[in-house]
Amino acid sequence: MNCKASTTILQESADYMIAKITMQFEGFIKTDLVTLVNDGGNWKISQSINSYQ
Repeated sequence: MNCKASTTILQESADYMIAKITMQFEGFIKTDLVTLVNDGGNWKISQSINSYQ
């Protein structure tokens, strides 16, 4: 994608983490709050909440 992206880990443990991903496009910003779970050593997205500015 043609955007500037940044990622911040908001909370982390051995079993899950919550990350904030911000993507700045020309004219708008998309922010995703993503919950990931550790499933046998593999991180998988369990939930994603999107917002636009």
